Amino acid sequence: MEVPGSFSEWLKQRRKVLDLTQDELAERAGCSIFALRKIESGERRPSKQLAALLASALEIPDKEQQTFIRVARGDLNFERLPTSKSDISPPSISDFLAQYQAGETILPDNEISPLQHTDLEHVSHHLPLSPTPLLGRDTELTAIERLFKDPQCRLLTLTGMGGIGKTRLAIEFASRQINTFSSGVHYVPLASVNSPESIVPAIADALEFSFSGPAGLKEQLLNYMSIRMKESALLVLDNLEHLIVQSSDTVDLISEFLQKLHHLKILTTSRERLNLHGEWMYELHGLPVPPVEFIDKLDEYSAVVLFIQRAKHVKTDFVIGDSERDDLVRICRLVEGTPLAIELAAAWVGMLTCNEIAREIESNIDFLSTSMRDMPERHRSLRATFDHSWKLLSDPEQDVLSRLSVFRGGFDRAAAEKIAGATLPLLASLLSKSLVRRTEEGHYDLHEVIRQYASSHLDDDETRCFETCDRHSDYYLKFASEHERKLKSALQQPAVREMTLELDNIRTAWDWGIKRGKFEAIGMAVRSFGWFYEVSGMLREGIEQLEPLAQALKSELQVGQWNRVLGLAYMQQALLYFRKGQFGEAQGLYEESIAILRPIDDKALLADALIFLGTIMHLNGEYERSKLLLEEGLVCAKAVNDQWFTAYGIYNLGYFDSLMGNYEKGYGQMLIGLNMWRELGDPNYIALGLNFMVTTIIKLEHYNEAKAFMHESIKLCEQTKNHWGLGTAHRYLGLALMAEGHYEEAQACFQRSLDVFGEYTEGWDIALSLIYLGDAIMRSGNPAKAETNYKEALRVSKEAGSIPLILDALGGIAEIHQRTGDFKGAFKIAQFISNHPACAQDTKDRACQILSEVDKCSGDEYLDGSQEKTTKQSLEELVGTLLK
Repeated sequence: MEVPGSFSEWLKQRRKVLDLTQDELAERAGCSIFALRKIESGERRPSKQLAALLASALEIPDKEQQTFIRVARGDLNFERLPTSKSDISPPSISDFLAQYQAGETILPDNEISPLQHTDLEHVSHHLPLSPTPLLGRDTELTAIERLFKDPQCRLLTLTGMGGIGKTRLAIEFASRQINTFSSGVHYVPLASVNSPESIVPAIADALEFSFSGPAGLKEQLLNYMSIRMKESALLVLDNLEHLIVQSSDTVDLISEFLQKLHHLKILTTSRERLNLHGEWMYELHGLPVPPVEFIDKLDEYSAVVLFIQRAKHVKTDFVIGDSERDDLVRICRLVEGTPLAIELAAAWVGMLTCNEIAREIESNIDFLSTSMRDMPERHRSLRATFDHSWKLLSDPEQDVLSRLSVFRGGFDRAAAEKIAGATLPLLASLLSKSLVRRTEEGHYDLHEVIRQYASSHLDDDETRCFETCDRHSDYYLKFASEHERKLKSALQQPAVREMTLELDNIRTAWDWGIKRGKFEAIGMAVRSFGWFYEVSGMLREGIEQLEPLAQALKSELQVGQWNRVLGLAYMQQALLYFRKGQFGEAQGLYEESIAILRPIDDKALLADALIFLGTIMHLNGEYERSKLLLEEGLVCAKAVNDQWFTAYGIYNLGYFDSLMGNYEKGYGQMLIGLNMWRELGDPNYIALGLNFMVTTIIKLEHYNEAKAFMHESIKLCEQTKNHWGLGTAHRYLGLALMAEGHYEEAQACFQRSLDVFGEYTEGWDIALSLIYLGDAIMRSGNPAKAETNYKEALRVSKEAGSIPLILDALGGIAEIHQRTGDFKGAFKIAQFISNHPACAQDTKDRACQILSEVDKCSGDEYLDGSQEKTTKQSLEELVGTLLK
């Protein structure tokens, strides 16, 4: 057997000598196969905790395990490999070390090599042994060590909610500081100490000091500590929060220790801070949880590793299959990486799947419990953990915390005070007790499991619960309504950010408002609600959120009282369906909305529904009705001085003129509408105006202007994350490039358009981009590939019910027939197109050009004077034949 050249090679040899596969060793060590593979390949080193597990799994003798861990971690470095070989097994760790050059170790400043002599062996330390290795806290340990190295830091309080792992982290940190504090590291557990008077005896017990004589206990202890701690010492006071609440004597004692014992540093763990002048704070959060995009790297996230490790203790053959990876991440995310909650959840793997565990956590916090006898009573369930904190709160704090549970996704100070009565002092108190958190955005929130716990207390008082939920609903429905105008102005993007930050609260307020019949307040917010979902691109979510409102209003006995709100709900749903490319659903909802709103004669709302329905009509080829709707909508918009819808009405009438071949007139009209949007500052509709002018500008041969418009639109859409606008802009930039003969560049733009649209939209936009892509491919000399695109566009156009797009796609297919010599097929399709009433002028011009080319090549062979009927049925027959 070859002498190993690195730790990774040594590890691999040791595994093979023990006749273990990688899977078997990973299971023995309680780690993932992915982590082990990386260690054996030399890509990464194990953490200290994993190295300890590997030592046991590889049957390393106890006396050599610490050395093994240091080698594994890279703390011991040597210059050359052993010269001898073993044909029995890899060298032991001791042999491994002995055959390297001695004396060249690299250790952290606070560690002493086990091979070196130390004069600290006489110092006693008082630290409990941990039953399991600490996972995923390297960053926290480094940060705490850095803080303690500052001479000014003599008192550090490690805070965090119950079950977050404060005690475990404090013990691990203390164990790593043994060689740093020459007068010892001393751990004092205080969870079972019931009164401040008992703290002094508890510390004395930890120091193995016995009281005697007439002097007071505190004086005796201080005298002993001053003699014992002539040099640096660390005192760990664990679980201090209940003693702080009971009396100020607790913090007074700590303050006195610091004043009289100059070499002493103190680390405390507490769910709230001590509020001493010299106190430094470190707040502990949950273990790292993998984001969705890193679902294939679970072994790199300690929350998942902890779950798997604990699950294997319950079920030794426990493995995570591909189908359960999402569910496991969901569990860790639901509890936000809280170690205690993860351990309690993992205890159920013997009975439930990960999916079932996640569902139970979502529905009931009491699910997270265990009957393990070696766990402290307060850690046998999350409820018990939080009961401990709850009992330490004053009545006003309990009231506020329970009311804060109605918030979702966080809250600001103003909302907390208005809805929950959380004054600044009360909010600060809950923050200091690790029950409320301050977010990076300056908001506050509750850990989800704390929120569930607090909510259970609010639910106990139905009157108080309904009162708080009503306040919450009224507050956020008003908040949403105040953003309506901003969403159609230069303030659009700040408004979107503000609403996004509060979206979970807005949704909760919306749902509660529907449940409680707050239709007047909802009616004030519904347009803002719908426009937010349009601008943010969350089309499907918006449609689903509006549906319960429509159903609730339709079921009302006095529905007439809320007709305006029902009309608004239909109108906003229709807008989202329209942007999603589902024109049929949008048209039906706009029709219902107009039918409801006409008797009310609210011109502001009618302008909205009429103009958008008119837009759908001309996109579907119903030009006569489209013009009537647009004109009526423009009259309504002007009557109420609605500049936004006036701009939309003017713009779309210009677009209509362009479709009919009046390019100069259409260009002028659209330019007026675009400039009005520029004045209003709405970035989404400035982009829309720029995009849809391009076909007209190309007809006028203003190619540079068309490209400039699209570059402006692309930049604007990228800034505002406007996916629909960005996909549209790339499409029309491709059209401008194709008009100049740059077919390859045009193809790239059309493909980019399709990529951006992705699953965001469907129907009309996808079909049009496919048609243009087919045009560019055909002009590049590949008619077969172009035909594939045209037929796909034909299929999508048929599903969308857009006759003008069907005719556009047919035009492309007819041109392929003409170019490839199938004059009969080209003539049949082109003649059909040119006679169809829904044919736009541009498409008709193309059909006439094809007929002219066929005539040149074949004489009047196909011009027999007959004209095919253009009924809907004949169109379906033609499309069906081509798609066979």
